[in-house]
Amino acid sequence: LQLPHCCCTTRLSMASRILQPADKENVEPSSASQQADVSGTTTLFKGAPVLIRGLQGAPEYNGCKGVIRSGPAENGRYEVALESGDKVLSLKAANLNLDVDSLKEYVAKKREEKSKRTLPLTDLAIVWSKGRGLTAKALVEKCLQVPELDDHQVLLRVDKFAFSHMSLGYLVKGFTRTFSAYHNFYQFGEDGFYRSACWGYATVVESRHPKVAVGTRLYGLMPPSKYQVMPVGGTVPRGRNGEPPLVELTMTDVPFNLRRFQEMEVVETPTDETQIDGEAALLEDWRLVLKEIYTMAFYMDENLLVDTGMINSVIISCASAKTALALAYCLRMREMRYVVGLTSAEHLEFVKSTNLYHEVYTYDDVDALPNNRTVVYMDFKCEGDLRHRLTLRMGTNLMYNMVVGPAVFQKKVTDQIFEKRAREVLFDESSWRERRRMVAEVTKTGRNEMLRDSFPAFVSRMREHFQLRRVSGPEEFRKMYESVASNEAPPGEAYICSLQPEDQEIDEIFA
Repeated sequence: LQLPHCCCTTRLSMASRILQPADKENVEPSSASQQADVSGTTTLFKGAPVLIRGLQGAPEYNGCKGVIRSGPAENGRYEVALESGDKVLSLKAANLNLDVDSLKEYVAKKREEKSKRTLPLTDLAIVWSKGRGLTAKALVEKCLQVPELDDHQVLLRVDKFAFSHMSLGYLVKGFTRTFSAYHNFYQFGEDGFYRSACWGYATVVESRHPKVAVGTRLYGLMPPSKYQVMPVGGTVPRGRNGEPPLVELTMTDVPFNLRRFQEMEVVETPTDETQIDGEAALLEDWRLVLKEIYTMAFYMDENLLVDTGMINSVIISCASAKTALALAYCLRMREMRYVVGLTSAEHLEFVKSTNLYHEVYTYDDVDALPNNRTVVYMDFKCEGDLRHRLTLRMGTNLMYNMVVGPAVFQKKVTDQIFEKRAREVLFDESSWRERRRMVAEVTKTGRNEMLRDSFPAFVSRMREHFQLRRVSGPEEFRKMYESVASNEAPPGEAYICSLQPEDQEIDEIFA
């Protein structure tokens, strides 16, 4: 992360040079004081704040602060105006030290002046009313004035974000005791309302943090709003293996195991105009839609590999869901012999067209499933009756159920007639992230590299079957949300949303 480029940073860089040793060719060997004198001449400049030292004839000025008005003159002296304003002294460089603390204060003051808004800034946020469920009727638009920043805070302009069933799942998880922190990422200040977040991009348009520059672009979990003021807890530089730098936001009431949602990845902006094209922007959008979905599916595959070993047959419900398709891709990538998809009759042809499943059945055809294999059931639908029917069909060949999503929201079984159910596990991504660091099947088989290298190929595959749809403004967002929440959205669509006016530029915020 770099400080903003302005005239202040030039002075600060000059200030840093005083800490470096002088060039040996310019140093007189007669005394150590002369060595310091010569080093000072390379860092003094007009307007620099200085401290006076070492005067013999007028010792009363030693320790006084001043500002260089001009120099050096032909005699090597600088004109220094005292901070008190009553005198101007002509002094040698040997009697001046650069006042680095005052210079830093000057830089901070100029940065603060630059970031102040001349006009009020209004935020538009989408929130949900408590007690009204997750229907479109619960959506509320809130317009609030963006407050001025305090120290170590930044103002984020939310450029765009992806909304999918994963975002809806974050909202659902927030109602459970185990995952209640999903409603705490970006808490809304008004009682009676809540919100979660979506994966998106944001730009820092104001900053009161010394290591986060205005113009920094971030990727991470963003609120569905135009702007967001957030405190910065710290920054992480680029890793040795090429990991991107991070900006860690401070979120209250978020537990340690969800700390990754506080980490915003710094996105490098191309400086060469030839690198900025439509394809690059399109890849950004596909990353929003698919990256976290693919990562979660990849982790599910790892969890299956560790828990079930050599079982090579998997049944996946909600087979048209993006996460289910990503899981099928991961299973086929490690040559799973038999992957079956269960879906509705409306989505049957779409699921078959992806060619990611060996066979696809509708929910009405569960009784026709082959039951001569030992299988694992990946329960994306979270419906007890469906699992009950599947268990009756598979019998003892069903060895393992993995429930994806909050189990408390499952539709309960009405009449359970079998005595012993298969082993049932609730998949928790945050717990698996911690566990996978200690599992040999992950640490010794290059799974991290496989995750990184296989994602571009997955994006290329999905682009053949999905279309990106742009959603702009609160009204379009409401219509899109209603279709997703009611499961009426076409399975082949992915949504990129923004509450920003299409013609607004970041620079318009400042005078």
